[in-house]
Amino acid sequence: MYMAIEHAQMRATLQARMGQGERERRDLRDVRERLLQVLEHGRIVIALQPIVRLADGVVVGHEALARFPLEYDLSTGRWFEDAARTGLSVELELAAAAAALARFASLPPETFLSVNVSPETACSDRLRQLIAGHDLRRLVLEVTEHTPVDDYGRLNQRLSALQEEGVRIAVDDIGAGFASLRHVLRLAPDIIKLDITLVREVDQRPRMQTLIAALLTFAQGTGADLIAEGVESARQLETLKQLGVPLGQGFHLGHPQGT
Repeated sequence: MYMAIEHAQMRATLQARMGQGERERRDLRDVRERLLQVLEHGRIVIALQPIVRLADGVVVGHEALARFPLEYDLSTGRWFEDAARTGLSVELELAAAAAALARFASLPPETFLSVNVSPETACSDRLRQLIAGHDLRRLVLEVTEHTPVDDYGRLNQRLSALQEEGVRIAVDDIGAGFASLRHVLRLAPDIIKLDITLVREVDQRPRMQTLIAALLTFAQGTGADLIAEGVESARQLETLKQLGVPLGQGFHLGHPQGT
């Protein structure tokens, strides 16, 4: 009797696992189909957030932010996470980059355009083909680190080749943890973007100010520009200006436009 009950429980557990696996496979198929529909019909919209010179408020560049169909009610981050799960990361990033580059000609010629790409996309020959023909001196590739970098040697080689053609390289989330600091040390970027968590309390916490001052010294020593992300109040702005941070972006300086 005991053995029969045990076998029944095992069968039930196995069936539950099989059912869960099938649901996960079906969900993945649905996610992939949703992404392919958006890619096929070109439904990515670009919002441009101004990057401002803090000393005088002059707009010097724009970051291209991808926006997706509202009916799905999913965050931008979720779209790129789903793309990674379904093997469509490069396709989605390139589609977003193409939509951003389509806005390039409408920007003032003295400003730059910053486009987000993963290390995998940054190493893609398709990216080189996509940006060909544009004024690369006005293009910034913001290399994200949502997944670990497996081969810094290859990534550095590709980024160096782009820099030789005039492209500037930026890294973000600096100050968010050791991984971000390692990333900036390995990539030697032209632009360093301060993580929003540092900027959020910069006007209230002297230690944050000391850390930002140290990162500013580091940036100056390596010939990189420093951009503070997430500037959302006049007090934050004033503190950053007093520290000598040259550039910033955030709702207090300008909302994303174009959606």
